[in-house]
Amino acid sequence: MRTESDSERDAEGGLAIADPASTAGNSASTASDDHTVAPAARTSPDNQGARGTGGLRNAVSSRFRLPGEDDPSPRSGRLLGLCTWAAAMAFLGLIPGGRLAFSLALNLDMPSWYAPVALTLGVLGVAAVAAGFFAIHRHRLPLYLFTAATLLLLTNLTLVYAAF
Repeated sequence: MRTESDSERDAEGGLAIADPASTAGNSASTASDDHTVAPAARTSPDNQGARGTGGLRNAVSSRFRLPGEDDPSPRSGRLLGLCTWAAAMAFLGLIPGGRLAFSLALNLDMPSWYAPVALTLGVLGVAAVAAGFFAIHRHRLPLYLFTAATLLLLTNLTLVYAAF
């Protein structure tokens, strides 16, 4: 695996890489071929020193972001596992969501605290799942977020059967 050094960066911070089309017919001794510039990494070491201003924003934006063109695609097994987990939670989430919808639509008796608590737990769970997909390139963060969403769903399921 080839790593970059500071001498391979151009003035704009991008990587200088050889164009394979221009070096196909040349001998191996030519070192001054045309170079193209690859985009610099999104988390450059230059902005890590700014702790006082925007440190939290930089930390959050580096962990929760949609992948760019220069990011590698996630492993298929990891993505399949997270999608399966999210689908299972979505189907189980139909139980408290359906129960709340029918209770509100039919004016059934329910505790006054149930609707706001169930909605809050549901929205927090959906936000945790979305954040888990945004953090797909992190090592363990998606697993922590999906676990938190599962615990919120189990709490919501428990409230369905305890409140009625």
